[in-house]
Amino acid sequence: MISENKISKFTALLISDTKNGKTKWEVSSVRNVDSIEGEQTIIGKVYETEFKEKYLRLYKYSEPVQVDEFEYLRKTFFKLEFIDENDKNLWTFPYFIRELQDLYETVQIKSSELDKFFDDIIPDDTINF
Repeated sequence: MISENKISKFTALLISDTKNGKTKWEVSSVRNVDSIEGEQTIIGKVYETEFKEKYLRLYKYSEPVQVDEFEYLRKTFFKLEFIDENDKNLWTFPYFIRELQDLYETVQIKSSELDKFFDDIIPDDTINF
């Protein structure tokens, strides 16, 4: 069993390495993710990377969650998983890891180079508010 603490630290390492450019994520061409179940629906892009000779996939998805006897609301979740060379799920990180949303947002920003865009438009040292 892998401790929640180690999983959180690993996720924090991925966030840091992504921000620093050590880990590069690519938009996946796979649209039929094998770990999507039931009424789960992928939202946005699916990202993949290779980290220490292991492949990782990250995506955002929604699914209906029952809020009372007859009412369901769609909630958004994030999924990070190890995959094999054929894009098949090997292991999924627990859904309750808080850092998964931060990782997804970091990957979105870095893969679309939005950080560079803002740095080019508004250098940190030239404009004061």
